[in-house]
Amino acid sequence: MVLNKSIRLRLPLKSPWIKQSQLLWWLVIKTAKPYCTYYFGPFVSSQEARIHQAGYVEDLVEEQAEGITIQLKQCQPKELTICSKS
Repeated sequence: MVLNKSIRLRLPLKSPWIKQSQLLWWLVIKTAKPYCTYYFGPFVSSQEARIHQAGYVEDLVEEQAEGITIQLKQCQPKELTICSKS
């Protein structure tokens, strides 16, 4: 899987009537170089997200990303890829 860092997808804003427990799971992977945040998902369970986690990290390592951190969250991201211009 090749990540295209120039693509910025927009998702609908979080709906106020959706409870936290109803939100789907997302892997939030941040890199220091390039300075980016990637949202991978959605997943119906945290276990499903963890199953796919290694593949996403492997792709970033192949692209020579540095300083990779991973967080698992229930959320509804506004954007799937956020990168700093610098």
